[in-house]
Amino acid sequence: MGDLVNLRQARKRKQRDEKARKADQNRLLHGRTRGERTLTEHERQNADKQHDGHKREKPISGEQDQAPEVSENNVVSIFASDEPSNSEVK
Repeated sequence: MGDLVNLRQARKRKQRDEKARKADQNRLLHGRTRGERTLTEHERQNADKQHDGHKREKPISGEQDQAPEVSENNVVSIFASDEPSNSEVK
């Protein structure tokens, strides 16, 4: 048979291991010198500038880019007969 495991102790051991792992991550993230933090910040800013430099600019909207105005006078129904119906005559 397998070894007996006290679940309470295993749970506490797991919590301690998780806490130690998180502390190691925080030491790496926050335990840096000012020079390291400054260097990382400059690298991030340069990467942002590089990324922004590749953005496409929006075209300048002019009269050619606008859709024609729609009014009742320039709409033609494809289902209408040649003669105007009572609803079309005013």
